[in-house]
Amino acid sequence: MRRAPRAACAAGVILWIVCGALLAACAPTPPDAEGPVRATRAFVIALETRDASAMIALLEPTDWRGEIGPELRSSLALIEALDLRNEAYAVQEQRGNTAVVRLTATMAYTLAEGRGSGERPIDLRIETVRVDGQWYLRGLELPRPEG
Repeated sequence: MRRAPRAACAAGVILWIVCGALLAACAPTPPDAEGPVRATRAFVIALETRDASAMIALLEPTDWRGEIGPELRSSLALIEALDLRNEAYAVQEQRGNTAVVRLTATMAYTLAEGRGSGERPIDLRIETVRVDGQWYLRGLELPRPEG
């Protein structure tokens, strides 16, 4: 008779472990505020160093990523130097596997072949997406003029 209570107790423990594992597997993915910011920062570093391959690798893995490569490389050739200063990154919203990162900074630039240089504030909303646990950039929204 002593085996029956132990067996029932062991079965109860096993049932709790199985239920806990199932609940953990079905739970929604927790928010990841650092991942979208890390991806955005990595993209900015690649932009500042004009590393087109690194920039492309940080874009959402779709057919579009392969198509944008030549255009991106051509655009980067027009820039001699680019530097973002006083950068601030903040996740504005996150829903599951998508997040919007706001990037504010001062952008200093020099165009190739002496075509000009300047400095201007930027305020961008960057849409990011998590694919297979990795964050990528999906899109960019420029701020709308007020008034």
